[in-house]
Amino acid sequence: MFKIFALNKDQRSLIDKILSDDIMGRQTIVQKDGSTLGYNEKIILVVEGQAEIFSRLDSLLENKVKPLSEKDASVVYKKIKDEEEAAESGVGFLFGP
Repeated sequence: MFKIFALNKDQRSLIDKILSDDIMGRQTIVQKDGSTLGYNEKIILVVEGQAEIFSRLDSLLENKVKPLSEKDASVVYKKIKDEEEAAESGVGFLFGP
């Protein structure tokens, strides 16, 4: 399961709070500059993990940030995964299989 958030750049302390949490720090968390994904002046935060962790995530975010809609999140998630795959294939091209 995953959720994607678009945070204002001045909300960076919330990301630091999430990353420093013992449980959340063990989840898959990706930060991206939102301008590359159509969210100017935002930081995109992707959190992947078991369903149980999202209640903890919500409390850490203090209801200051809501996740993107399912439709928007799917579009952003696909762009990020496509970007990761392109980077991996580029490394494979450089160093061989």
